[in-house]
Amino acid sequence: MRRVILLAVMLGLFLPLWAQEIPLTSDGYNHYDPEWSPDGNWVVYWRNDATGYYQIYKVPSAGGAETPLASDGYDHYEPQWSPDGNWIVYYRNDATVHYQIYKVPSGGGVETPLTSDGYFHVRPQWSPDGNWIVYCKQDATGYAQIYKVLSAGGAETPLTSSSYNHYRPQWSFDGNWIVYYSDDATGYNQIYKIPSVGGIETSLSNDNYNHYRPQWSPDGNWVVYDKDDATGYYQIYRIPSAGGAETPLTSDSYHHAYPQWSPDGNWIVHVKDDATGYNQVYKVSSGGGTETPLTGDGYDHWTPQWSPDGNWIVYKKDDATGYYQIYKVSSDAGIEEDIISNNQAGTISVFPNPTFGEITIHLHSSMGRKIEVDVHDESGRFVEQLYNGYIEKNGKKININLPAGIYFIRLKDGNSTQVKKFIIVR
Repeated sequence: MRRVILLAVMLGLFLPLWAQEIPLTSDGYNHYDPEWSPDGNWVVYWRNDATGYYQIYKVPSAGGAETPLASDGYDHYEPQWSPDGNWIVYYRNDATVHYQIYKVPSGGGVETPLTSDGYFHVRPQWSPDGNWIVYCKQDATGYAQIYKVLSAGGAETPLTSSSYNHYRPQWSFDGNWIVYYSDDATGYNQIYKIPSVGGIETSLSNDNYNHYRPQWSPDGNWVVYDKDDATGYYQIYRIPSAGGAETPLTSDSYHHAYPQWSPDGNWIVHVKDDATGYNQVYKVSSGGGTETPLTGDGYDHWTPQWSPDGNWIVYKKDDATGYYQIYKVSSDAGIEEDIISNNQAGTISVFPNPTFGEITIHLHSSMGRKIEVDVHDESGRFVEQLYNGYIEKNGKKININLPAGIYFIRLKDGNSTQVKKFIIVR
């Protein structure tokens, strides 16, 4: 039976309407750190299974059977796709009794070690051209340093060597820089960058607060991260990658973490422990502003990641199974909290989004105004008019059925026009 999509137009209220979260896994094991494939068709992650160890798995992003990419007597962690989608890199323990960097074909096959010595290697990341892997290594200095190695294998190249720890390296999109956070002489974790060919470390932040998990903007001009600031909570911040003043993107009395840029650079998705008492997935404009919740139930959500087309967010969630499962939710959905001012006859909220099948429109108004409601396709072409007339206080229900596609519903009351986007999937 086709799912019903509710687009509500309500007067005089806040209207919390939740997106439909879609589980991609549902079994008696824990799943961690999902990552989209470059073509958006797969999600890779690590999970425990019947072997008793953490293995690398993938699942179709549209849903389907899980496929193990590793299955041996060692633990595997934090897989990352190569830019061409042909390989998965990760770190694992092996006969060296240390974490080493490995890769495996994304279609499955033989695992190949890229490092093999008496030190720990963690958090590998591909260069944009696919030729290098950057990672953290606790080396002979006794500190975690930034290293890189050719993705085809070869000698390791250290990029840092100071008496401080360096964490979570990330390539810039042009491949010229590595950003990371490091504890330094300030006594706090600061944001740093270094040329990817090696050179001088440059601090981007320098105050008495801790900074974590930096991420480059797609245009390379900004770095976003979470910081425990004067609010006493972790907030989302951004800073120019060339250096300059930090800008807070959030500032309330909740913790915010795991920021990730949208592919178009307009949004930051992150996790926030909000009034629900659980960690929920939120997004905020990359310029700052009102946060939009994308989830809102009685479970914790972690490590959100954008799909390559920007339409979906994938994450892990500890759900009713009692285990961490992989979920996705539309990046356009979530709570639509709309206040209607006195000069409006109504407003539009879309739930869930994307939608499946028939759409039911509920219109409510106490203003006694005539309204027009119509639908346009993605190109802006008029599709059909849904309603033209007055709405009684007890509302009106309209049923429509449209082919799969991207649409915009428009409500016009003579004084104002409101537009919302929705997607139909078959």
